[in-house]
Amino acid sequence: MKKALSVVRAAAALWLVACSACALAQAYPSKPVRLVAAFPAGGTSDVIARLLAEQMGPALGQPVVVENRVGSNGMIGTDYVAKSAPDGYTILLAPSGHAINNSLNPNVPYDPIKDFTMITLIGTVPMVVTVNPGVPANSLRELIELARAKPGAVNFGSGGPGSSNQLATELFASMAGIRMTHIPYKGDTPGIADLLGGHIALIFLNTPAALPLVKGGKARALAITSAERSPLLPDVPAVAESLPGYAAGSWHGIFGPAGVPPEIVKRLNTEFVAVIRAPAVSAKLRGMGVNVVGNSPEAFTEFVRAEIVKWAQVIKAANVKL
Repeated sequence: MKKALSVVRAAAALWLVACSACALAQAYPSKPVRLVAAFPAGGTSDVIARLLAEQMGPALGQPVVVENRVGSNGMIGTDYVAKSAPDGYTILLAPSGHAINNSLNPNVPYDPIKDFTMITLIGTVPMVVTVNPGVPANSLRELIELARAKPGAVNFGSGGPGSSNQLATELFASMAGIRMTHIPYKGDTPGIADLLGGHIALIFLNTPAALPLVKGGKARALAITSAERSPLLPDVPAVAESLPGYAAGSWHGIFGPAGVPPEIVKRLNTEFVAVIRAPAVSAKLRGMGVNVVGNSPEAFTEFVRAEIVKWAQVIKAANVKL
């Protein structure tokens, strides 16, 4: 009799857990959701966050409010979300620095995998190998030959030590077997100014930043860092056409704190993917140079893991320091 009673109680407990999970999924969200952007207003992360938040509000039935928490290359906002309650009401839009910071800075206060719930990859943004018109190289092959002939003489700019475009360039140099000189700037804008002024030979620029320079004839595009050519620059070859296997670029994804209930993760993933892939939204994202993805939490987790390993190797090989 006691054994039968125990079985009944266990079954009742399981039923209550199942009902609670069901109720949680149905009730979520019952209040506004905060989407933390870890970079300043007006930047790419912020623009993408506001575009998605505008559409996610109606999809979830509650307002999605963008909150900018900036500083330390995105670490302040990211750490804030990592330490937030895992209830689905505080989520994060973070760029590719999420997979880089821990390999550069031993003082990062969170683990990029263990302290987060991956929701979806929004998309990737390839870079353009952008050169000053005075550089005597009209193709990527010619640039490689120039750098081989004069080791260290070709200089390249970046948005700063450990920035995604420095690492993309270091990976390119490593695969090409060449040595170039790194000139770091405080962001891409001063680097672009020096590129146009002829003070540096090249800089890897995110597609939206490179397009007006290339189309305006102020700079030349030798290649694009996506695995395949971009419809925005169909005549520009991929770096991989000269260096098979090369792929680099920035990306943006949606994260929650570790421990968000599976039902809420599923709801957020479903709605975000639908919004990201909606024709009007995807067209705007593509216009910003984003290759739209929208994948599962599992696929996004594996993507982030691979990015961490990939860039940790580049940082170590190139001895990149902050």
